[in-house]
Order: sequence, then C-alpha cells, then structure tokens
Amino acid sequence: MNNFGEIGFSGKLRPSQLASSDIIRKQLDAGEKNLHIVAPPGSGKTVLGLYTWSDLVRLPTLVLSPNSAIQAQWVARAKELFNLDGKEDQILTNTNSPGLLTSLTYQSVTLPKRDDKNLDDAAMKIWINKLISENEADSEDTAEAWIKDLEDNNNDYFNDRFNSYRKQVRDDFASHGNALWVLHESSKKNLENLAKTGIGMIILDECHHLLGHWGRVLSEIREYFGNPIVLGLTATPPDIGSVSIDDGERYKEFFGEVDYEVPVPALVRDSNLSPYQDLAYFVRPNPEELQYIANVDKEFEELIEEISNGPEDTSNRTPKLDIWLTEVLSKLLLPSGSVKNWTSFVKRDENLANSARLYLLYKEIELPENVPFPEQKLIDLDLTKNQVMITLLDRYIRHGLLRSKNEKDHELAELAIQRLRMLGHQITETGMRPCASPVGRVMAYASAKYDALRDVLTAEMQALGPDIRAVIVTDFEKTSATALVEGVLDKNAGGAIAAFRSLLIDETTDRLNPVLMTGSTVLVDDDLCEIIIPKFKDWIKEKELDIKIEYVEKEGYNEIRGRGNQWKPRYYTEMITELFQEGVTKCLVGTRGLLGEGWDASRINVLIDLTTVTTSMSINQLRGRSFRLDKKNPEKVANNWDIVCLAEEFSKGFDDYHRFKRKHSRLYGVCDDSAIEKGVGHVHAAFTEVRPEGISETLDVFNEEMIRRARNRERTRELWKIGEPFDAEPKEAIEMKMKDGFSGGWPILSTSFQRPEWNDESLVLAIATAVSGALRETGNLDTNPTIASGDRGGGWMRAYLEDASEEDSKIFTEAMEQVLGPLDNPRYMIPRQVKMISDTWVSKLLPEVIGKYFRTKKKRLAMFHSVPKKLAQNKEDAAIFQKHWNFEVSPGEVMYGYSKQGRERVRWAVEKNLSPRGDFHSKSVFT
Repeated sequence: MNNFGEIGFSGKLRPSQLASSDIIRKQLDAGEKNLHIVAPPGSGKTVLGLYTWSDLVRLPTLVLSPNSAIQAQWVARAKELFNLDGKEDQILTNTNSPGLLTSLTYQSVTLPKRDDKNLDDAAMKIWINKLISENEADSEDTAEAWIKDLEDNNNDYFNDRFNSYRKQVRDDFASHGNALWVLHESSKKNLENLAKTGIGMIILDECHHLLGHWGRVLSEIREYFGNPIVLGLTATPPDIGSVSIDDGERYKEFFGEVDYEVPVPALVRDSNLSPYQDLAYFVRPNPEELQYIANVDKEFEELIEEISNGPEDTSNRTPKLDIWLTEVLSKLLLPSGSVKNWTSFVKRDENLANSARLYLLYKEIELPENVPFPEQKLIDLDLTKNQVMITLLDRYIRHGLLRSKNEKDHELAELAIQRLRMLGHQITETGMRPCASPVGRVMAYASAKYDALRDVLTAEMQALGPDIRAVIVTDFEKTSATALVEGVLDKNAGGAIAAFRSLLIDETTDRLNPVLMTGSTVLVDDDLCEIIIPKFKDWIKEKELDIKIEYVEKEGYNEIRGRGNQWKPRYYTEMITELFQEGVTKCLVGTRGLLGEGWDASRINVLIDLTTVTTSMSINQLRGRSFRLDKKNPEKVANNWDIVCLAEEFSKGFDDYHRFKRKHSRLYGVCDDSAIEKGVGHVHAAFTEVRPEGISETLDVFNEEMIRRARNRERTRELWKIGEPFDAEPKEAIEMKMKDGFSGGWPILSTSFQRPEWNDESLVLAIATAVSGALRETGNLDTNPTIASGDRGGGWMRAYLEDASEEDSKIFTEAMEQVLGPLDNPRYMIPRQVKMISDTWVSKLLPEVIGKYFRTKKKRLAMFHSVPKKLAQNKEDAAIFQKHWNFEVSPGEVMYGYSKQGRERVRWAVEKNLSPRGDFHSKSVFT
C-alpha cells in the first residue's frame, strides 16, 4: 500500500516554495509532527503540500479542504504537475477504495448527526433547565408544557431554538473528548475507510477554518489515525485572541507557531505574483444622506445640551453633568465607593479621569483641589469633543441616571442610550460597546459610490481597452441591513444587484457586458444574453450536466435560471468564470462569499472592493484574487480599488475611512518611491492612522491623482523592482510635507549654473545627507548607511537609511524631524542661505549658454533650522554638523540658542516666518 515507486514532483519549485520546503524538511528531520506554513493566495500552497507528500513524507495522506472546488484542485494539480508512476487511480476524491492521496472536504469527515435521539434528549434537558433557572417555569412538567405549546403554535421559532440547544450538546461533547460520538454515519464510514490505508499525514488546507466544530472533531480524528504528521496551510492565520480559550489553545496545539510566512512582496519580486497597486476614490454623501447624518448629530448635540444644563426641577434628580463630575472628582467617587487618592482613581478609571478634567476645563470650571491639571501628553492627544463626551455620557448614564430613584432620570437615560446607539455606541450594564450605527451604514452604502464605480471603470476601460477584466465585490446580493435607515438608502443599497444595475444605466460601463453571480442568482446584461446563452448550453453539454437553461427578462437585464439538480453555484461559477477569462463578459459582480476564498480567475486586472469586511482573513483572501499571474499577459498589473465616503464635518463622518484604514492595516503595498509599506500609508502618504490629511478639501484633485496612477501601470511595475531581493526587516522612515516657501533658489555651493534650483525633494536629500554624515562622524550611528529618499506624491516626501540597524534608523528619523521641524527652543540653530538669480536686459538678448553669465546673483537668507538634539549636546558636535551642513546645504555658522542674544534671534526668526513648517509621519518600510 505504501509503495510510492517513482512518484515525485516533475517541475521546479519557486524560491518561496523552496524556502518553505527546507523548513518543513528540517522540522521533519527533527521529529516534528506539527507543521504550519502561511503563504498568500496564488503562492503555490497546493504544490508545496503535494511536494511534501510526494518527495518528503511519502506516506498515504489525507487532504482536507473547506469546499469541493478546492478539494478538486488538489487532485488536478497532482495529476498535472507530478509524476504519479502509473498510480493515478490512487489519487482520489472519495474513500471508496484505498489511496495514496485522498482529497476530501472538512464536512465529509466532521458532519454531525441530524436526528439522534441521545442528542435530542440532552438538548431538551438543557432547554428545560434553562427555563426553570430563569423562572420561566417552576417545574419540569410546566417547562415541557411551555415547549410543547411553542412547538404547536410557532414551529419555526421552536426549531430554531431547539437546534441551538442541539448544537450546544454537540459542541459540549466535542469539547470534552467525545467528538466522534456526535458524527453522522457517513462521516464515521469515511474515517473507517481512511484508517485502513494507514494515514501518515493530514494536510489541512485553509487551516484557519479549524476553530469551533471542525477543530474539535479533527483533534480526535488525528488521534484515531495514530497521530500522523499534520501540515497546516493558510494565507490568513486566525486571530487567536478573538475565539474561545479552548479553541485557541487547540489551534495552537494542532499547528504550533508559524514555521514560515511568505510575504506578498517577496512573491511579486520573484515574479510569482503579479505586481499591483492599491488605490482609493473618495466621495461625499448625497444631500438626503447628509441631511440624515446632520439630524443625528443635531439630536446628539441637543442631548449633550440637555444633560449639561440639567433638569429644571432638581429635587431628587441626578445633578447636571458639570456638578456631577465635580462631585465625582472631588470625592474620587467610583461605583464601588470613594478611593483613597488620585493615583488610585486614575488606575481604576483612567478614561473618566482624563475626559472629566478636559470637559471641566473646556467649560471653564475650576478643577477640585485634589485633581491635577491635565498632563501635556493628554493635551497633545487633541481629543475631539465627541471622544470626550462619549466617555462621560457612558459613566453619567450608568453611574448617575440609571442609579437614580427618579423615573425622569431613567427616561433621560433611555433617550441618551437611543441617541448613542445611532452613533454606534451601545450602553450595557458593564460599559460601552460598539454596535451597528445607522450613520455608519449610510456612509458605507452611500449612493455616490455607484457614480464613483462608473468613474473608476471608465478610466480603467480607457487604459486597458478590450483586455480589461474587472471584478466588483459586495457584502450581499441585496441587503436588509438598511432597515435601520429606511427612507434614506435604496432598499438594495450595498448589495451586488445595486452595483450591477448601476453599470447598466451608463452607456460606457454597459459595454463591459457585466454578469452578476451570487450563491442564488445569475443576472446577465440584456445586450449579452443572445451571445452568452448558447455558450452556457455548449459548456453544459461538454461537461455532461443535466441542466436546462431558461431566462426571465427584467428591466435592462435577464435573470438566468437553470432547471435540474446540478444548477448549483459550484457549476455555474466555474462556467461563468471561464467565459470571463475568455472575455465574453469583462466584468463580474458578486459577493465576497462566492468571489472570495477558493475562487480563481487569473485574468483579473481591476478589483473594486465595496465590502465592509475588515478582518485580515477576509481582506487577504479577497485581495489575493487579483494577484494571480496571467499567462496571456505577462506584464499584468492589478489595480485594487476602495471607494470611501467622507463627511468630515460630522461626528461619524470618518467612519468609512476608518474602515478603509482597518482593511489595509495588514496589507503590503508599493509606494511612489519604491519602498514597500504595510498599512494605509502605502495607498497615499496623506493617509495616516488618524484621518486623511487635506483630502476632504480637495476630493476632485485627489481622485484625479488616483486615476492618473491607475492608468500608469508601467510605472507601478517599475516601482516593484521585480527580480531584486526583498528584505523582510522593516526600516524606520520619516515622511514629510513641507509648507509653501520651504525650497526655491539656487545652492550657493555651486560655482556654475550646472546645479539646478532647489526643490523640496533635492533639498530634503541634501539635508538628510548632512544629518547622516554628522551623526556618523560623531559616533551616533554604528553603520555607514546609504540615504534613500523620494517623492511620495501630493507634496509628500520620504527619507530613510538603507542597510541600517533599527536603532540607527530611529536616531536618523528623529534627527530629521527636528531639523525640518519648527524652531522649538533649540539649543543650537543654523541658517540656510540660497542664491537668487534673475535675468538682465543683456542676458535676455544673448543665447542661453552665454546669457547665463550676465544674470544677477544675490544671496538671501531662506530659513533657520534647529540642530538635531543628538548633535547639539556640545559645541564640538554642533561644529561637526556645521561642517556637513556647509558642504551639502548652505554656508552658515551654528548659533547658540540659549543665550539672551540667541533667544532673541530665535524669536525674530519665528516672527519673520523663517522657521520650517510641515507635517510629519514616522513609518516602517521594506525594501
């Protein structure tokens, strides 16, 4: 049975697969049985798993996958890329006969019992006990009668509740070592057949699914098979902290730590994934949506005013917020009573301590004697009014209004709870929790996103022509989530059908012949119907499927319906995907459930993400669809778009941006200066962890820049530096956008006119060179690194040290921020002068080559700069900085800023606007 003969891999492993297989080989040689590899979609996880089976382990292997499409891919790849030595009949997708490789779905070996009397009895017992414990029934007889009445009068609700208790029983058995007992007979039969083959390895594809029921059952299945080797493969390891402790511990025990993780940029650099760029298009809500958002804000402001002013009749009422907070702070009151000192109060509720002080000072109310003035670091947080008020309202409602004996206070508390819920804050007895916000829904599903969708696709069509293959992904087919905002959003807002229909109303995007496919629906552009129906029928005939195609005409499109039990998503998804690859349709619209994990269409070059999902698992799976290599287009570059709605003047106006930021928090992307960055900053330098800087005022300008980038795919490919190695160690970098007037004029160092006029980029590079040289000469840097700098677009620039240690990078970026930042009480400062050149009447008459010698030249003081603190500790280090400054940037002597004359000089420079001004970010980048 274990005769592998000449079975082995016929091809050549990619660099990332070689690196992964070397790790697996070493682990196996060391006797390790828990293997865990993380690699992006399209990186060749299937081939890596098969190589481990055929060339490293060479034992009968069970492969488990989350769906039948991925299950089939394992067998197809084995037969396509491996020498099977005539043993193709032992590469199986069923357990009917022994096999060297058996590929199944997780469901096939973990399917629970459906109608087991023992399960039902245990579930009923739990239900009865719950009714008694919650005083819904006073005995088993009355509880049984209550349940029987429910079954007779509301059978749907009865079945829903009963199934939930049955699931509790199954989970309880699985959690306590009885997982196999709750399996369906078909699953047990599959396991018995597999055990006869002597399973030596289990490959768990997309192993992040192994939380909950599948993981509990598989932990016993492994033991049932005699503890074989387990290889876990995933693109998106789960967040262990978000699941139950038992499930998290089981997952870690199953796989251990990640043995090797393949970063996406490494695969792009190795030409194993297509280069890509992440782009964003910004919109504003329409007038009706803005009015709704404004009304929510207005009602919230009215609530704050009512609570701040307090009740007219104060007898037996909770005092107004100002008085209540003053009393809480002066007496150091917490729900459990007073604490002994301010330190204890802060330790118990720091948010209340901070927000209360800021609020009272804002209201110009003196703080109690025992309460210190807010620390500078708290003031520097620059908290918004709402951030402060949300915390205070939570405490005031829970600890004040709800604990009052007056019913009017209770009514006010209920009103406040409702208003807070509208803004996405749910008050519970133990604190505030985030919840679905109607305003957040309006921002997420704003109607303007469909206009933007058409703008983006029109630009992509102009750039790509007939080669365009666009995919639009939404959360739902048609959403019911808009019930919270009825009358504001269209009933289909946010759904695939709404996106699909928006394409048909525009003459340009209608030419894409869009097709919608979800788990239950297929819609086809009416222009395409006559062409695509015959192709559907040919495909069905070729696959020998029992399906009869029909269609129903709708307004502007047709709904495709298939008769026969084989009209299932598994088949029509494969069929439509093939026609998409061929270009019969150039645009697919669907849901992330269908077009996410496991779906493969290599020709995608435009992905538009209209989903609201932000988990790293879902985002990486979704974005991974567009990275696949396209054999028909080796120069493929994919554009991944987000469409983001902003209404910055309102309290929830950045909700959609924050969602966009969370989506990109674990995504890598290439920047304008070829550096690779993880996080929202790789989309544009103006994007920060807080909010986009300056975008809301210039949406049109920004969107035009994004469209320009989208059209310049060749530039994106160059930025990725394909073929060069990828360094997975991050480097600290500084990003800056200097205010107008920073650069200009010619370097005085130049003896001729060969050196060009300063611009922001060349000046920053010169300053960076001076700073790094001085830091190196003074011994503040351990290495001799190279300066890297570049334009990030939109006026933003970046500078960092290549081949530098983490500590050196940090020292350099801090020094750069100090020398480019404002004159903030500097110990030493240094002037920067420039040469101003202007034409005379003589130079204008002469040819350019000769005329330049007759221009007038004048020196002008451009600015004063702080000497970095690392170089301002003593006069000697400052002199070294001056030497490098004079050589790279400008003549000038350092001035001591702490003397009387120096302080006056600093004040004069600031008053004359001769101090640098700009915005700065610190980032980690990869090269």
